Amino acid sequence: LDRSDWILSRAHSFGELGCAASLLVNWMMANPGLRWVLERILGIAAQRKLPRFARRSFLRSAPRRLLTLAPHDRPGVAYFVDHFANYHDPELAQAFVAVAEHNGVDVHVPAGQKASAMAMISAGDLDDARETATHNVRELAEIAREGWPIVCTEPAAAVCLTQEYPLLLDDPDVELVAAHVVEAGAWLESLHVTGRLRTNFRPLPMDISYHTPCHLKALKTGRPLWKLLSLIPELRVHTIEEGCSGMAGTFGLARQHFATSLAIGSGLTSAMNSRQFSAGVTECSSCRLQMEQATTIPTIHPLKLMALAYGLMPEIERRFQPSFARLVVS
Repeated sequence: LDRSDWILSRAHSFGELGCAASLLVNWMMANPGLRWVLERILGIAAQRKLPRFARRSFLRSAPRRLLTLAPHDRPGVAYFVDHFANYHDPELAQAFVAVAEHNGVDVHVPAGQKASAMAMISAGDLDDARETATHNVRELAEIAREGWPIVCTEPAAAVCLTQEYPLLLDDPDVELVAAHVVEAGAWLESLHVTGRLRTNFRPLPMDISYHTPCHLKALKTGRPLWKLLSLIPELRVHTIEEGCSGMAGTFGLARQHFATSLAIGSGLTSAMNSRQFSAGVTECSSCRLQMEQATTIPTIHPLKLMALAYGLMPEIERRFQPSFARLVVS
């Protein structure tokens, strides 16, 4: 791997450091002069909007009740957090937990989990990816044996655990784990189909634009969260059908691919600016970066809309404010 691919495929390795020094790191990412220096050193495009680091990762700030696997009186799921929700958007992880518990389901967060390693697989670094996959399979195998669903809020993580891990590992538990992994929207849709999803949503009078991520298409479960958003009164969902965002994981972050990434995603970014939406919506953290690249309109995960409509996290309303930051996403 060249230096840029090596660094970008291991972004999760720097997550704890980024959170610990978030005030400094976030300032550096928003500073044009320092971004020019970072481009020369790290190979990350100086014009690419990047996600801020949270002050504390979700796995470090999660309540103890989520991290301890204790006997449960209610149905339960395990939550595979992955890199973005852990280090950059703990609010997404909080929204998933809030929505699950609102629907009578307990959530367990395996404390020893690592990022999925999808970035390393995409970069071709299969040896290190195999090491991470082995660790995660060992962390999740007992939970799978208990029959719990393993829910991912990041579609790429669900693809990685279900489709890539079985190709990487010769392990008797890898197929067991893969069989229990499900993307969050598909899991919530299964609750709705069986009459177990609460629909006591309050109205959200706004127009939003929804983009279907490629990794969600790869799971072949349709667009479950897009369907569930239609249950929210007064929420008008407009679908953008412009193909791939052009991010391809970390591809669109690299200096040498930045222009190509923008060209591939030009249909999506143009559609984002074609009318005044309150927000863009997508399940994919990587697509989110592209959707915010050339607009002031924020993009959020549909689970946050559900949490807001349930009245569980009113603070999410602040996420609909236009973002005028040039080099970081909302």
